[in-house]
Amino acid sequence: MSLFGSLYLGDSGIRTSQSALHTVAHNLSNLNTPGYVRQQVANTDTTYTHGGYSIRGWRQQVGTGSKYAECRHVRDEYLDKAYREEYGRSSYYEISYSAILQIEDIIGELDGAAFKESVWGTTGLWSAMQELSKDPNNTVNMSMLVSKAATFIENASAVYNSLKEYQNNLNTQIKDSVKEINSIGNRIYELNKEIMRVEIGGVEHANDLRDERDQLLDMLAGYGNITYYESDNTMVSVSFNGTSFVTEANVFEMELATDKDTGFVTPYWKHNLTYTKDAKGNKVPDYSSAQVFNLKEEITTAAKTDVGSLRALLLARGDHVADYTDLEVGACTDIKLDRLGIKADAYSDKDGLNYYKDYISKSVVMNMQAEFDNIVHAIATKINEVLAENCDPKTKYLCNPDGSPMQMFQKANSPGYEKVTLSNAEAEQLKAQGVKLYQIYDDDEQPIANRYWKYIEEDPSEPHTLYSCENMKINQTLLQSPSLLKFTGDENSVDYNIGKKFVEAFADAGIYLNPYSTEISSFEKCYQDLIAQTTSSGYVFGQLYDLEQLALEQADNERQTVIGVSSDEELEHMIMYQNAYNAASRYINVINSMLDTLLSIGA
Repeated sequence: MSLFGSLYLGDSGIRTSQSALHTVAHNLSNLNTPGYVRQQVANTDTTYTHGGYSIRGWRQQVGTGSKYAECRHVRDEYLDKAYREEYGRSSYYEISYSAILQIEDIIGELDGAAFKESVWGTTGLWSAMQELSKDPNNTVNMSMLVSKAATFIENASAVYNSLKEYQNNLNTQIKDSVKEINSIGNRIYELNKEIMRVEIGGVEHANDLRDERDQLLDMLAGYGNITYYESDNTMVSVSFNGTSFVTEANVFEMELATDKDTGFVTPYWKHNLTYTKDAKGNKVPDYSSAQVFNLKEEITTAAKTDVGSLRALLLARGDHVADYTDLEVGACTDIKLDRLGIKADAYSDKDGLNYYKDYISKSVVMNMQAEFDNIVHAIATKINEVLAENCDPKTKYLCNPDGSPMQMFQKANSPGYEKVTLSNAEAEQLKAQGVKLYQIYDDDEQPIANRYWKYIEEDPSEPHTLYSCENMKINQTLLQSPSLLKFTGDENSVDYNIGKKFVEAFADAGIYLNPYSTEISSFEKCYQDLIAQTTSSGYVFGQLYDLEQLALEQADNERQTVIGVSSDEELEHMIMYQNAYNAASRYINVINSMLDTLLSIGA
């Protein structure tokens, strides 16, 4: 090779070293950039020139220098998948755990428990009943009973409304999550096209664009279980929870179906949506085939149903505002029939139990709403029951001015009793069926023929007839004039029995916490079990979340050993390439000096 040709050897060394230094500088400048993956320079030799053959017949070649081959995008597909799966699982348990913590905060057990104190505290409803049993005719005790009853229902409503507000908050998070998922999908689709335009010639690598796309896949994995693959044309196709989301040709965005009664949204795939026809022949969307998640699936790691924050949000929120009727397996409601997909004449207790298992128990918020409302309903109706059983419409004892039995707790949107006209036979028949009827008397304490006050039974399919947290209020007349209770019987004698009956009814009455409970518990024990159940769930979710955090940290550390930028390593590379650059520069200076000498001799 000539001396002039040797100059090109040095020039190639300078160029490759300079390109490597640029890559090292790029790595160092992005040391703390989220999602950045370190890049590595690969150099190779240039084309060799034929230099003849040796005396032994071996072909002699002369090198012409080095060249920049490629800038490698260093990733490990297996480590990426492991990290993304752990990130999705960690996100699921983070949402589930935070939901339990929020419910614990709403109940307030750790901060004084306003509701518990209003019932079983030293100045609560139970204490007021005990004081009343000692002196029922004491106006102070009467006032205390009504006042504590009002405080009880006020605190119960506050807890229940806070649970509803948290449901709405979760609903907003679901909307935001779906919006973000669609945004990620559209950006991945755009990056697919940009990366293909850069790399289609097989010369350049769109490493920074690939970093952004990979970071978006990391983010998407936090919302749900994703699978993906990169085709030969560099485009990535993504599936979300088993359904195509991003393809080479399109982005199938999630849509939201909004419940007209609750405002709760449910994500679905528009491209999978089918339609049926109603009785009038109108098209009706059937969302069952297009749902993003089957929320009735058992949550297991093996089935990968414990992956993603979006599923956790949907499960925590539930699909409606629950009340105590959701726990009554024998209560046939429109919601139950709709969810189960059956008709009323086919409903059984077994269906009610399946409904609780598939829809109520899986939602921490709905389960708390139903169980809490069940306790409040039982307490309120028991107090009303004691008043009704001891009233005397003839003397107006424990009755309203119109003769109807007095109630401590009233329905907010409907009356507790209605006037009916019945024949003697009809009245006897209804009484035999357990219907509560009270004879109406005139001012002379004479019965009015065939006229009765009939107790309006609660109808699970009619929310306005329920004594629930959402539909119950204190008797305002009693609140303003507690002395109307007048616990005095015949000849103005004090009715000491009424106070005892309040205490006995409150102490002896019992309910099941939920359909899975095997024994009846007192009101207080039931509430304690409710708190214990919430605490236990919080502990379990907390442990699982901590374990997933450790697994995620380990997966991230393993991945960072491959994709992460090490400043020490990059500085070593910088020194190495700087020395190579200097060596190539000295080589050119030597060749240049030799050329000057030869030219001067020739001159």
